[in-house]
Amino acid sequence: MGAADEQDLEDGEGWLTKAEVREIWPQIRPSSIRAVARANSVRTSAAPSPDLTHEPTYHAADVRHVAARIARVEADVAPWQRADSDAARDDATPGPPVRQPVSWRPGNVPGLILLAIIVGLILWGLTSPDNHGTVTDFVR
Repeated sequence: MGAADEQDLEDGEGWLTKAEVREIWPQIRPSSIRAVARANSVRTSAAPSPDLTHEPTYHAADVRHVAARIARVEADVAPWQRADSDAARDDATPGPPVRQPVSWRPGNVPGLILLAIIVGLILWGLTSPDNHGTVTDFVR
């Protein structure tokens, strides 16, 4: 760490990871941190973050400045990017359950066998010769 880096840390400067920014910006959804930082001109470092997530690191002074603007509702933040908005609550509410497609699982086999038997009996009943000619009369 050089003298300039130490001076930056003493002045409240330096670089913060996404996790650290999340602690400073609890009102912002984690998935929106990068977009909010970009919209509010927070400087980012091109160097890889120390936690190896390939996320950029954010300039600490800029993050703190934007935190104050977020608290005063002056920052450029869309409603869906806020963790405390109606849109965020709507995303958090579970939707209807997703129906799984019918498959050849062991639990479905008895029902499929019964369906095949019923279809077979219907077809056999329509084509049997003792049907008094109803099928052949219908076709003609």
